[in-house]
Order: sequence, then structure tokens, then C-alpha cells
Amino acid sequence: MLLLLLQQLRSVKIPLSLSLSLSLALMRMEVPGGDSPRTSPQDGDALRYDIEEEMVSGVEFRSSSGVLDSGVEPQRSGLNNVDTGTIIINRKEVDRLVRCLYGSHFLSRWGDRMWEFAVSLFMLHVWPNSLLLVAVYGLVEAASVAAFGVVIGELVDKFPRLKVVQIALGVQNGSIVVAAVATVILLLHPGAVLGGFGAFVTLVILVNTFGAFGALSGLAMDVVVERDWVVVIAEQAPGSLTRINSVMRRIDLSCKLLAPVAVGFLMSYASMLASAVLIAVWNVSSVGLEYGLLYIVYTAVPILQQKSPSRNTKLESPDAEELAINLEAKEIEMHSTAQEAQVQTEVGNLSTDECITLEGTLQHLPIIKGWLTYMRQEAMLAGLALALLYFTVLSFGSFMTAVLDWRGVPPYVLGLARAVAALVGILATVVYPSVHARLQTVRTGVWSIWLQCSLLSICVASTWVQSPRVASIMLIAGVAASRLGLWMFDLSVTQLMQESVPEAERGVVGGVQKSLQSLMDMLTYVVGLVISNPKDFGTSIRISFMVVFTAAALYTVHVYRVRGHLFHLDVLFLVEHPFFSYYMFIFT
Repeated sequence: MLLLLLQQLRSVKIPLSLSLSLSLALMRMEVPGGDSPRTSPQDGDALRYDIEEEMVSGVEFRSSSGVLDSGVEPQRSGLNNVDTGTIIINRKEVDRLVRCLYGSHFLSRWGDRMWEFAVSLFMLHVWPNSLLLVAVYGLVEAASVAAFGVVIGELVDKFPRLKVVQIALGVQNGSIVVAAVATVILLLHPGAVLGGFGAFVTLVILVNTFGAFGALSGLAMDVVVERDWVVVIAEQAPGSLTRINSVMRRIDLSCKLLAPVAVGFLMSYASMLASAVLIAVWNVSSVGLEYGLLYIVYTAVPILQQKSPSRNTKLESPDAEELAINLEAKEIEMHSTAQEAQVQTEVGNLSTDECITLEGTLQHLPIIKGWLTYMRQEAMLAGLALALLYFTVLSFGSFMTAVLDWRGVPPYVLGLARAVAALVGILATVVYPSVHARLQTVRTGVWSIWLQCSLLSICVASTWVQSPRVASIMLIAGVAASRLGLWMFDLSVTQLMQESVPEAERGVVGGVQKSLQSLMDMLTYVVGLVISNPKDFGTSIRISFMVVFTAAALYTVHVYRVRGHLFHLDVLFLVEHPFFSYYMFIFT
């Protein structure tokens, strides 16, 4: 009877999700005494999956074209448009797959953080008493991501998911191995490489080139896993995206805290050479396990194997073909008009044609297309606000560390301060799910960014303090405390983009976002070169604060555009008093 009813519903073009809901209701009505044992509360969320599998056992669930039999095209634009048919895995299986994802993310991040921390010390050891090689490496890596991040995003959208993972993992680990081997040779003969100065320069170029390749392939892995796979897996267990994002960021920050400690101990109690060899061995030995964990996830989630068409292949549908024909006809008509006008204004017409050709050519360049795609996104202002936060000296990076060292802050204090800041960031990933449950994604972001801005005002106040000791304490405290707002805001924007960016554009949008962040990071180096005197570091602090304030204002504009207002304080504080609720209604 149920299958007959389902067939009748499908014959009148009712979506499958509605058909399943109606049939489920009839099942419950047919069981005497209410719900059957299959519908007991103990079964939890697995109930829905079991019933769906049982009900569609005799029905073709999805055609080869990816369109449901009901004739309704599944929407894949994000978690706000989740098709019921995509929920095909029970929660226990999803939890197992998420743990595999966590394991792969840990292996990747641990290797990245070891190399990120060690490479600057390697370069300083190779060329003592100079930061030239350190600065060159940082600029080359940041410039590579800024220049080619959009192209990497385009390739992620273009190729199948598993192929992207295979290529990116191989290139990333292989590049770091080559760079580490070149570093080993430099460390064996610092300042006197066999072959003379030419060999020395060649090895330095190898380190920088393959370091850039490693950064670009790491970007591809970040985009495909964090911006795409995580979203697809979260669709299997609705409501889990916040938790998965928080744990992924917690793993990242934990590796950022612990990996440098491990490498530092190895450098101190063994040697620089031993740490370089360890990094090379880690990348060789971990790549197989990392890929194996991702392959388990890929084979267990069929939707990951159904890569949606990219923007470059959307013209395969009949409607798109008709649109292309119309556009071609309009182009021919415009060309004919141009030929008629050529008799009167030949020179002007030629310049117009050149402008049209140039404009069309520019719009079809991958980089230009990527930026245009990014600018069309609903969360564009939120992404821009996040990118602006990378244009700052108010972090425990090279500039602030150098200034604090110049002021006489002991190295062990700098290490402890960096550790405290990392712990505050980890705390943010723990707090974020609870705050998100109360405020939701958009409002969590606005409260987080303004919290960061408020705490950084302590750093601005330190610029007017005469005592270097007190000023340094205020600077360290303000930066460390602001990590709470920073990483909560980072998680909010990441989730906003995951939920709103269409599946076919996740790669290019993620690539543009990474490019923007690297560009802002490069501008920080520019500020450091212009304001190079440690005595003028207060000016850099004030510039950084104004950038953070601008980012907060941009995100506030985004919130107003999306919601039409800014705050719901009655919801935040759960106020139920009639007079106060009315007061809040007026001002929210």
C-alpha cells in the first residue's frame, strides 16, 4: 500500500521528500497503539535513514543525470538547500568518517606547522646575522598564494574531488621533501656550499620555489577538504557543521602550539640538521596514511563521487544551449550593426571593437572570472572583513616578536605569551558551538569581531604609556586576549561561506579568499619595511587597529544587509518581561 501511494505521489510530480514524509505518517497511523518499535526514541536520528532506505528499495532513487524521479532538480547551493535524498548515512557512520577526516587533518597540519616554524630558523642559520633569506622566503610564499590562489580554486572546481586530493597531496608532500633535502645540503655546508656561490643560490631558489609549491598545494587541500568535503559530510548529519568546523580549527591551533615546541626541542637537544631530516621523513611517511583516511571518507560518501558540474560545463543543458544560441545571435546582430557604422566612423568603430574584444578577453581570464564570482557572493563583505584581519602587526608574528625582544622582553616570556595566545584560540573553538547555538552564525560573527576590536584597544592604549615594561605587558595581554574574538569570527565567516557558496563555486571562492588573505599579509611586510624603526612601532599598532575597526564595520554592514537590523538583545538575554520585550522591539 505504501509503495502504491508513493508511486501515485510521484505521478503527480510531488517532491520525493514530501512523499517520504506523508508515507512515514501513514506508517505510524497503521501501527496499533502508536509508534512501532522501529520508531522508538532510542533509535535517534538513524530512524529516518532506515525508513528512507526501506521505502525507496523498490524505486529508482536518482537518475544518471542526477535529477530525482519526481522531476525536481536537487539544489546544491549550500546547507540551506539540502535535499532529503542526500541523507543516506546514519550518524554512527558519519561520526566514524569525521574522525577519519580529523586524523587526516592532524597529519597535514602537524607537518605544515613543523615546516612553517623551522624554515625561518633554517634560513637564519644558513645566513647568520641577516633576515634577508627569511624575508625572501616569506614574501615568495605569500606572493605565490596571492597570485595563483584563484587559479588553484578554479582547478579545484574543474577536476574530480579525489583527483584533486591525489595531486595536491603528492605535490605538497613532495615539495616539502625537496625543500627539506635542499635545506639539509645548505646546513651541511653553511656559507661554503660545494660548487661555490652559484650552487648556494641554486639551493636557496629550490627551497623558495618548492616551498611555494607546497603552499599552493596546501591551499588546494584546504579548499577541497575544509570548504567542500566538510560541507558535504555535514549534509549527512544536519546540525553537525558547527561542531566539525570547531574541531578542525582546534586541531589546527593545537598543532600550531605543539609542533613548534617539538621541533624546538629537537633543534636544542639534537641539531638543526636532525630537525630538517625529521621533517622530510614525516612528509614521506605520512602521505600514505593521510590519503588512506581521505579515501575511506570518499568511498563511504557517494555524494563526494558525484561532483556537480562546474561553471565551465553548465552550457550542456538545453536551456543553456538555447541561451548560448541567443547570445550568439545577438553577437552577430551587434557585429552587423558595427559593420554598418563602419562606413561613417571607421576609426571610432575599430577602437570600439578593440575595447569590446579586450573586455571580453579579460572577463574570460581565470583570475578575472574568479574575482567576479567572488564579488557576486552574498558573503563577500564578510570574507573581505576576514581578509583585512591579516593586515596587522598585532599578532605574535616576526615584527611584534622582534620589537618585544628589542624592548628587553626575555625569550622565554615571548614563548609563554605565544602559548597563552594559542590556548585562548583553542578556547575560542570550544566556546564557539555554545555561542553559535544561542546567536546563530551571523550574529556570532558580529559579536566576535567587535569583541576582538575592543580587546585590541588595550594595545592602542599601550602606545601612550611611557614605561616600556608596562607598554609591553599591555601589548601582549591585548593581543593574547583578542584571539578569543578572532578565532570565533574566523569560524563564523568560514561557516557563512560554506552555507552560502554554491557547490560548483566553492573552489574558486575559497581560492580568492586565500589570495586576499595572502595579499593583506604581504601588505604587513610592506608596512614593516616602511616603518622599520622599533621606536615607531606604535604607529604600526594604530594602523593595524584601524584596519581591524574597518573590518568590524564592513561585517556590520553585511549583517544589516542580510538581516535588516543588527541586534536582538531580548533573544540574547532571554528576557521575558513584557515591558522590556516591548522596549527591545522598538530598538532592534
